[in-house]
Amino acid sequence: MKLNSRGVLWILLLVTLVALLGGFGLRWNNEAHNKTVITTIDYREFVKSANFASQDIDTVLDNLQQAGVKCVAVKETTVRDLDERGDIGLYSVAEFRALMQDYGQDLWPEIEAQLKNEKINPSNRIIVSFKPETTEFLTERLTKRFTEEELLMFSAGNQDYFLVRSELIPQPRPANSMESPSPVFDARLGFDENLLDDLWARGWQIVLMPGQNRGSNLAYLQEYRDLVKKYAVNTIIIDGGQVPGYPEHLDVMQKLIADENLTLGIIETSVQLGYMEQKGLDEIMEADGYPINRVYSTRNDEFLQDVNDRYYRWIRAVVDRGIRIMYVTPFNDNKLTFSENLEQTTAKLDLFHQTITDKGYVTDRQLPPLNSAVPGKLHYFMVSLSLLLVTLLYLSYLARVDKKLLIALAVVGIALLAAANLLLGMDLAKLYALGAAIIYPSLSILLFMIYLRDYRHHSFLRMLFTSLLLLVGVNMLGGYTIVSSLTDIRYIMNVEYFRGVKIAFLLPLLLLGINYLACFTREEGVVPYLSGILRKSPSYMALALMLIAVVALYLYIGRSGHTAGVGVSSLELRLREILETLFLARPRFKEILIGYPALMALIYLYRRYPWRELVLILGLGVMMGSISMVNSFSHVFTAITVSTSRTLSGLIVGVAIGIITLIGIYLLEKIYYRWIVPYLGDINGGKTTG
Repeated sequence: MKLNSRGVLWILLLVTLVALLGGFGLRWNNEAHNKTVITTIDYREFVKSANFASQDIDTVLDNLQQAGVKCVAVKETTVRDLDERGDIGLYSVAEFRALMQDYGQDLWPEIEAQLKNEKINPSNRIIVSFKPETTEFLTERLTKRFTEEELLMFSAGNQDYFLVRSELIPQPRPANSMESPSPVFDARLGFDENLLDDLWARGWQIVLMPGQNRGSNLAYLQEYRDLVKKYAVNTIIIDGGQVPGYPEHLDVMQKLIADENLTLGIIETSVQLGYMEQKGLDEIMEADGYPINRVYSTRNDEFLQDVNDRYYRWIRAVVDRGIRIMYVTPFNDNKLTFSENLEQTTAKLDLFHQTITDKGYVTDRQLPPLNSAVPGKLHYFMVSLSLLLVTLLYLSYLARVDKKLLIALAVVGIALLAAANLLLGMDLAKLYALGAAIIYPSLSILLFMIYLRDYRHHSFLRMLFTSLLLLVGVNMLGGYTIVSSLTDIRYIMNVEYFRGVKIAFLLPLLLLGINYLACFTREEGVVPYLSGILRKSPSYMALALMLIAVVALYLYIGRSGHTAGVGVSSLELRLREILETLFLARPRFKEILIGYPALMALIYLYRRYPWRELVLILGLGVMMGSISMVNSFSHVFTAITVSTSRTLSGLIVGVAIGIITLIGIYLLEKIYYRWIVPYLGDINGGKTTG
C-alpha cells in the first residue's frame, strides 16, 4: 500500500468525522444546557428524624435552606400517615370486631345491620374517623380513589367508618425467615395542601411525588394539574412501582407533563446501571419525547459508614454520572443520635453545594427542558462509513494489503452500510460505538509500535512527544466517534447505555499481539520468531517486567466494567478524593498508574535496550491506558467536557508519575551496573569454579 493511498484514507476519514458534527453538536448543546443541579429533601423522612430527635421540623428546614437546599420532595398523604398521627384508627374487620367485644362496646351488630346485604371479608380494612374534619377529608379523597363497590361509608356510635375493599400489599419477606410475608393495607389520599401552602410560603420549591392508587376510581388524577399550577411545580418523581393511571389512563399524566413542561425524574438503580423500573414510565417518556432528568437517591449509599465517602459519592454522581436531581434522606448511622445524623446531613449538604458550585454547576435555577431530537439515517451512515475507513487504515498499516483488495473491501462495505442505514434504517448506534471503542485503541497502539520500531534513533523527548500525539490524538478520534454514535437524550439520561464494556476492554488486548507480530516479525516470519522466543532463556529484566504485566492485567480486568472483582483500597479512595479536589473529574487510574508510566518506560528502555520483547510486555500497559482513554467517552451519561477534562488531567498526572517511574528505573540501572554486574562478574571469573 503506497503512502499517498493511506493519506487519501486519512483525508476521507477526517471528512466523514467532520460530517458527524451535527449529531455531536446535539449532545454538546444538551449537556451545555444541563448544568443545573437541584437537591431535594424527602420531607417525610426529615420529619420522622426531627421527631425522633425531638427537634422542631421548622428549625431543621431552616438549617437545610441555609445549607443551600431549595427543593422539598413531598409524597402523598396515606392512610397509614393518618393512623401514625392518631387522626384515625385502622383495623382489619376481624381485628375491629374483636376489639369492640373486648371493651364491652359491641358495635358490631349495629354495623353488621347496616351492611347486611354486603359481603364482608375479614381481611378488609375499616378506617375509624374521630373528628368531623377528618371525616370530611377522607370522604373527599377516598371517593375519588375508590368506586362504590370498593368503598362503603357509614356511621355508628357517634363515629364515622370507611370500609375499604381493595387488594392488600404483601410486605417484603424478612431476611432468613421461613414465614410468609404479612399483607398490609395503605392507600394514597393525595397531597396535603395545608402542608404545601406552608412550604411554599417559606420559599421552598415543591417537587411532587405522585403514586398509583389502590382503588379503581381515577377521578383523583385531575388533582395533580391544579397543584402543579398553584405551586409552580417544575419537577415530579413517581413514588412507588407504577405511574398514576397505569395501564389504561396514562394519557392523563402524559398530557400533564407535556402541557406544563414538567421534568420527570427517573431514579438511578442502586447498581448505577440504568433506571428503576416503574410500570408506565417507559410509555410516558417515549410519548412525551423524554422530558426527563436523572435522580440519585442517597438511600443507595447508606451502606457507606463514613460521611465523607458518601459526600464524595454525591460529587461523583453529579460530575461523573451526569445526575442532576439529588434526592436526599437523613443519614442513619446507628452509632450516632438522630440529632447528630441530622447535623451531619446538613453539614455535608452545605459542603456539597459549595463544591459543585466551584466546579461550574448551578444550584439556584429550575431544570431546563432538553432537546429530544434523534439524528437521522444519514448521520448514522456517516458514522458507519468512518468506521469502515478507519478499519481499512488499520489493515493497511497492519499488513501489505493489495490496493485493489482495499478498494473492493471499501465498495462492498459502503454498499452494505448504505443498505443497513439508509434503506433498512437499522438502529446500530451501540454497535458503532463498540466498533470505535475497539478499532481506535488498536490503531493508536499499532501506529505507536511502527514509530518505535522505525525511529528509535530520535531523541527521547521527541519520541515521547510524537508518541503522546499519536496515542492521544487517535484515541480522541475514537472518543469523538463514540459520542457521535450515542448522541441523543436517551443515552445522556442512561435510558439506553453502552453494553460492550467487557468486549471493548479485552478484544484490543488480543489485537495488541497481532499488532506486535505484524510490526516485529515481518522479515523473519511469525512462526520462526515464536519458535525463537520459546527457545530463548528470558532475562531477569524480562521476567520482572512480565510479572509486573501480569499484575497490571489482573488489576485491569478485575477493575473493569460493572462486575468488578478487585476492591478499592482505602489509600486509593483517599487518592481519588485528592484528585477530585484538584480537577473537575479525577483521571482514571488505568491511565495514570499503568498507561503513561508504561509508555515512558518503554520509550526509555527500548532506546537503550532494543529488545523486541520489551515492546510486547510494556506495550500491554500502554494499550490498557489507550483503552481506558477511549472508554471514558463510552460512559455516555458523563458530559463530553468532563470526559475530555479527565483525559487531559490523566495526561498531566500520568506524565508526572511516568517521570517518577523513569527516575526509579534510572536508579535501578545504577544499582545494577555498580553492584550487581561486578558481583556477577566475580562469580563468573572463578570464585565458584576455581
